[in-house]
Amino acid sequence: MANAWDYISKRLVRAHARHFTKWLLKEATFIRQLDNQLQIQSLYADALLEVELHGKRGLLHIEFQSYYDATMALRTLEYNVMASRQYDHIRVYSVVIYLRDKGGVPTSPYVRDFIDERPVHLFFYNVIKLWEIPAESIFQLNLTGLLPLIPLTENGKQPEHVQAMIDRLAQQKEMDLLSISNIIGTLAFTQADEREWFKRRFFMFQDILEDSWMIQEIREEFFNKGIEKGLEQGLEQGLAQERQKELQRFRQMVREVAQMRFSELTSLAEQQAEKLDNPDALQHLTMELFGARDMDEARELLLRIDRTGEHN
Repeated sequence: MANAWDYISKRLVRAHARHFTKWLLKEATFIRQLDNQLQIQSLYADALLEVELHGKRGLLHIEFQSYYDATMALRTLEYNVMASRQYDHIRVYSVVIYLRDKGGVPTSPYVRDFIDERPVHLFFYNVIKLWEIPAESIFQLNLTGLLPLIPLTENGKQPEHVQAMIDRLAQQKEMDLLSISNIIGTLAFTQADEREWFKRRFFMFQDILEDSWMIQEIREEFFNKGIEKGLEQGLEQGLAQERQKELQRFRQMVREVAQMRFSELTSLAEQQAEKLDNPDALQHLTMELFGARDMDEARELLLRIDRTGEHN
């Protein structure tokens, strides 16, 4: 299953590629989004945007990173070279956007030496650490597609900035961006009191957000596709060992949805999911957890398993 941070970030840039182009390459003009699969090694870049700058075509390559990875600079270089090669050796500008402060961040330029320490690669790319960017600077850009990033900025968790983000998106009727903001905030606010406060800010929008394309797409991506693939593999192999592997995948879905929406219930969700050995029951539990309005409702869904022995 895709990492929740990466999943939401990719969907955000896909929906508002023009705004990310304006932010990262101020003078460039966005042309179109390209297939992000780098077929040379079947790798996927987070985003590849065709742009025009000073009358010349180029590619804007974006990677989102939510955890420390010592190989990030090398991987960015590999993506840059492969993207250029795949699209007729067009020039590529790479940007790595770090979402959370989770340890050291490789710096630019990236220098790779030969065994005798002589440099053989010198690669320049842009590094953006969201936690070092003041929330005010994002607001001043007037690029709506960037507003969901506010909770990840230097002072973006302050109540006045969160409220300003919500107000702007609501005034512009950007309900899909509100959905993304809600999910990013759920991931960013890790303390129990923070999470409850943040949820209350979105309470009046719950019914509207349920119908957004983002929520529907997450359900499709996280649940339906994974379950369909798992069932196909299980039916083909027909082995008890394989069935257990598939059940573990479904249980992992339950755990990750609980962690994304109600982190305090992650352990309980993991325990209760282990009591279910029916893929359909696990699927139904996952969907209901995703749609739960608050922590009490989610806890009741999980505890119901003890009373019934199954999830109906």
